[in-house]
Amino acid sequence: MPKYQIYFETISGETKYNVDIDEGETLNMVLEEILFDLRERGNVLKGDGEPEVIWNGSTLDFAAPLSQQGVRPNDVLRVSTAATNG
Repeated sequence: MPKYQIYFETISGETKYNVDIDEGETLNMVLEEILFDLRERGNVLKGDGEPEVIWNGSTLDFAAPLSQQGVRPNDVLRVSTAATNG
């Protein structure tokens, strides 16, 4: 299973985890579980918006597998919250 380096922007600062994401899985399928595990470890994303995942300066599509978006194993992904206008 491919492993990715994911940096999370948390209230206590940037936190790095290595995360396994299967070749055919999408962020829609795995991000909620990854964020749950993050919270279980005492880390909470900073901000109130929806999570967004950035790779190589671009926001990733949650509905497409990472490999279809050009992301390769061991690439660095960054997770933060997108500000919502209210």
